[in-house]
Amino acid sequence: MSESDDALTWRDYEDHIYDRLSEWAGDQASVRFDQKIEGRHSKVERQVDVLIRGRFAGVTEREITAAVDCKYYTRNIDVKKVDEFIGFVDDVHTDLGLLITNHDFSPAARARAAGARGIELQVIVANVERLPPVFHPAWDDSYYESAYHDGGAHAPDWTTISYSYIDPNALGYSYDADNPPERFDDAVLSGPTTDISWGSDSDRARCVRAILKHRQGQEPSADDVKLVVRELAFHWEDGYPWCLYDAQLTNLGL
Repeated sequence: MSESDDALTWRDYEDHIYDRLSEWAGDQASVRFDQKIEGRHSKVERQVDVLIRGRFAGVTEREITAAVDCKYYTRNIDVKKVDEFIGFVDDVHTDLGLLITNHDFSPAARARAAGARGIELQVIVANVERLPPVFHPAWDDSYYESAYHDGGAHAPDWTTISYSYIDPNALGYSYDADNPPERFDDAVLSGPTTDISWGSDSDRARCVRAILKHRQGQEPSADDVKLVVRELAFHWEDGYPWCLYDAQLTNLGL
């Protein structure tokens, strides 16, 4: 996929959200993307998609804080996601929690939010028809993938990025679901989750830079890194594994 005016990416949607929130917040509040707040219960830094501080929308009698979570889905937000958001807002302890989606909310999700302190749901319309097509890999396509390992009580959580490919000697065989060819893995990057994360653009760029260096055999250009970050960020959700296929990078001209 190449970037064009007709391809609406997550970044375009994020810019759209920023414009709308800035309008709502007015001139008496600040709107900041990608902020960190230490959870009062979890005692760890929590990533906040958007943090608003001030007299939000000019309707509050005092300055407040609002944590905004943005979901870019092709289906309705269900009650489980709302439950997770309620727990998140309680942990970061903001006055208001605003869950935004480009789609809609299930009836159960809306009912659950109605009974929660300071939780509001909002739909921001995006033209889903303009989104990049879903990528369907071939059976023999190599790919880069992330993995997350729970270190338990006595060790840090650990993140790895590896390159998975099929044994070249097996490429001549047809795919057999009951007896697939052996795959190999090359470690591309590994370390604690605090060092390898998708919680900010700089973290994403570090991961992509390692992938492109592995692929190209040299330090990648800043433009190439930015292009891949935008491609992968569209499919990625923080805290979940992800895959980036060779063919996707080839489609980007990399």
